[in-house]
Amino acid sequence: MKRIALALAASFFVAGAALAGDPMASRYENTVTLTDPTGAVTKIYYNKDGTMKTVMPDGTEGTGKWAVKDGKLCVVFDQGPNAGVESCNPLVDRKVDEEWEVPGPGGMKIKAKLVKGR
Repeated sequence: MKRIALALAASFFVAGAALAGDPMASRYENTVTLTDPTGAVTKIYYNKDGTMKTVMPDGTEGTGKWAVKDGKLCVVFDQGPNAGVESCNPLVDRKVDEEWEVPGPGGMKIKAKLVKGR
């Protein structure tokens, strides 16, 4: 599960162009949740300073860094199977309570949502 969650953290902002201003602003004081088909939820917290925190379904916490590069959200995790590997995907400006679907490993569909608060 940890491997799936870490792999997906960078991929849930898929398609579309970012709007003017800071496309990450809606995420700084809020939470991005990723829910897999079994109902397991991973939480991602983006900080304005370019750091991020993840909380896996079992409560395990992780950290990483993020940056916007050429209209893409790029993340690097500090721990786990993808530690130190930068992963970039197109960045989409999201609003609180917005839900979208992202592809997961093996064709799995993951439900992503931007939730108010931390």
